[in-house]
Amino acid sequence: MRRIILGAALGFTLALGWGVEAQAAPETTIAQGTLAGASEDGVAVFRGIPFAAPPVGDLRWRPPQQAPHWTGTRQAADFGPICPQDAYGPGKRLKQSEDCLTLNVWSPKVASDAKLPVMVWIYGGGFVNGGSAYPYYDGTRLASHGVVVISFNYRVGWLGFFDHPALAKENAGDATGNYGLMDQIAALKWVRANIAKFGGDPDNVTIFGESAGGMSVNDLMTSPKARGLFEKAISESGLGLYPIPTAEQAEKAAVTFAARFKIAGTSERTLAALRKLPVSEIIAAEKGVPLDRSTTPMVDGKVLTGQPAVLFAQGKIAKVPYLAGSNSNEASLRQWLSLTNKAIFDRYGDRRPAVRKLYAADGIAGDDALANEIFDDTIFAAGAHGLAHFAARAGVPAYVYHFTYVPTAQRAKKAGVGHGGEIPFVFGLKGYDAFPRLAAAIKKGTSDKDRAMIAMVEAYWTNFAKTGDPNGKGLPDWPAVTVKANHTLIFADDTKAVAGFHKRRLDLTYRAWSKQTGMPAP
Repeated sequence: MRRIILGAALGFTLALGWGVEAQAAPETTIAQGTLAGASEDGVAVFRGIPFAAPPVGDLRWRPPQQAPHWTGTRQAADFGPICPQDAYGPGKRLKQSEDCLTLNVWSPKVASDAKLPVMVWIYGGGFVNGGSAYPYYDGTRLASHGVVVISFNYRVGWLGFFDHPALAKENAGDATGNYGLMDQIAALKWVRANIAKFGGDPDNVTIFGESAGGMSVNDLMTSPKARGLFEKAISESGLGLYPIPTAEQAEKAAVTFAARFKIAGTSERTLAALRKLPVSEIIAAEKGVPLDRSTTPMVDGKVLTGQPAVLFAQGKIAKVPYLAGSNSNEASLRQWLSLTNKAIFDRYGDRRPAVRKLYAADGIAGDDALANEIFDDTIFAAGAHGLAHFAARAGVPAYVYHFTYVPTAQRAKKAGVGHGGEIPFVFGLKGYDAFPRLAAAIKKGTSDKDRAMIAMVEAYWTNFAKTGDPNGKGLPDWPAVTVKANHTLIFADDTKAVAGFHKRRLDLTYRAWSKQTGMPAP
């Protein structure tokens, strides 16, 4: 999705009044050199660590190359720039640069013998926005639960996903196009090689992400290039069944992009001209291009060998515990997608009256409410539940959730939990202290129930990272999805697991997906 606004995340966050204490700067030495970080709230923080060479000049539109080394001690207290994009919200305050392939580490214990579970966050933003320096991805609070937290930047937009035939010719036999996903894989390889120096266990890594980050998690679950780089996966609002561009569609989009600058052909001169394009012109050219046929992950035959949902259905996935879910008002995205009620209803053709009757049985009345519920079910809930079922069929532990808990102070204003609305509960979002007025309002309006929900979600997520099972002492039971049983944990005032969540409604999407792909339905 283009211009994804984490509405609920911006509308509610937690400020607990933490301050940064003056403590000795932690240090650690990795193969690249020595790093000096910062100590914040008892957690060691290292920011802006390069995990690959800067993808600039002749390295633009190439797979990530070997990370640089340095002599002496590198200061690692500050974030590196985010990757070039048409930024919005907090991103407008952040420095941008093509030299953006850096990552950040939060660790409660920097010791090579600590062997703490590792959680690697992948940000959302429709594959055109986002960055690890966004304040609401602060890993301090999660790390305090006894895990090492990592976040990193990956290339977005045309700079991240560009499958021009000249690149294929230049790199015959090598992967081209999915540079943003290759960055993610390079970051995971860096984690594997270096995280022990920060107290992390390289053999206990969980990837987790939201929206485009959740889609990335699903992609990495299917990618042969990512095998063995993680042991668990969490996909938040990751769409799931949504198709990605084919190689042919991606190449056509890339050729059309180049033609805007009167650049054509597959020669070395073509590539030189493309690599000399100013970043500002590349970003400007993204506007108005259909997202589903341009700057997103694509089937390239190397990094992604097929449609991710089909590969899930075939069991061609990493055999690791998998957790997925969606929110109750993902339709908050519709305003950014310009998706009308009519466009949603027209997909059903002559079946529209039957669909309306089906939803009416659940008390859904009125065109706006109906369109929103259909959007939520078909794109997000069906995707999360469907992939969880496929994972269970493949013989791996799988869990699925639906998030409906709206913060106390927002209940009169919010129609359910918007896209990204679970993120404040996952991170506790100490990072919102960066917005004093907002933090003050949140601190005043946060209820004990809100704090309890944050503690619950963080416990589930970190339990899963530690053991592959989200359950733990004092938490409502969260049954795994099985081939025969469909249980969904509903995050609400009374959090509990339910059987058969929206079954008749989700079956509409499953039947359509099965007919389109020729694969058995979830």
